[in-house]
Amino acid sequence: MPAQSVKAEYVRYIVNDHVATITLSRPERRNALGGELSQQLINSFERAEHDKDVRVILLTAEGSTFCAGADMTPGDPGRYGPLPRGMLAHRTYTENGYSRFKPVVGAVRGYALGAGFYLAIRGCHIVVASENALFGFPEARGGVAIGPVEYMPVMPFKRMLEFLLLGWRGAELMTAERAFELGIVSKVVSDDQLMTEALRYAALLQRIPPLYIKAVKAGMYRSVEKSATKSERDFMEYIYPQQSSGAVEESLSAFAERREPNFWRDGDQN
Repeated sequence: MPAQSVKAEYVRYIVNDHVATITLSRPERRNALGGELSQQLINSFERAEHDKDVRVILLTAEGSTFCAGADMTPGDPGRYGPLPRGMLAHRTYTENGYSRFKPVVGAVRGYALGAGFYLAIRGCHIVVASENALFGFPEARGGVAIGPVEYMPVMPFKRMLEFLLLGWRGAELMTAERAFELGIVSKVVSDDQLMTEALRYAALLQRIPPLYIKAVKAGMYRSVEKSATKSERDFMEYIYPQQSSGAVEESLSAFAERREPNFWRDGDQN
């Protein structure tokens, strides 16, 4: 009997004292957002959002790198590329203020690059950075321009432009101290204090009424959302489900076979 493949666990999910700790666990690939890791991360965020025992989410990572960005392995569905599979990596952090309302604290050590930068800064509301954290944007080196760039109002315009154009290696990487100066991380601590400080923020957030947090998140995130992000959300919510349902294939087949299309196969709407 052939051995059955076991799906790797790239994300760990633990709930303790009403805090769901979500840990990226692919250190051998520097926690790069491959297709499977991205999907497991999306599932973990959804699980925490609907878990009544969870009040705060804490996002961290195993190993010395928070997240090296999208996995650029050829053929990996998490990489940036043709839509919609190429959108999977940055679907991990797009729904704040729309379908995700619980507060997210990020504990970031080491590199946070490209999609990993967005996961930390855009995906988390309070970011605690280790003093060894480094933020970068290697998309510039690869010539990859991505839609979420339009979303980022969290840095002064010229500083953000410099980061997006040059922030991909060496001295141009943004240190934790520089990120704090620019207001995109909440606090910088020694590496051995990282989780302690992140948990302290998680405890403080539990003192705030959840409906107040929901109202603030909805108001703040929607007020800064740009057209590219809204277009992406509309595509994923309304266009892609129709395209992937089989309705298009059924329509073309019915036309070729000169019959009426059946969009209700097996009782499901396609």
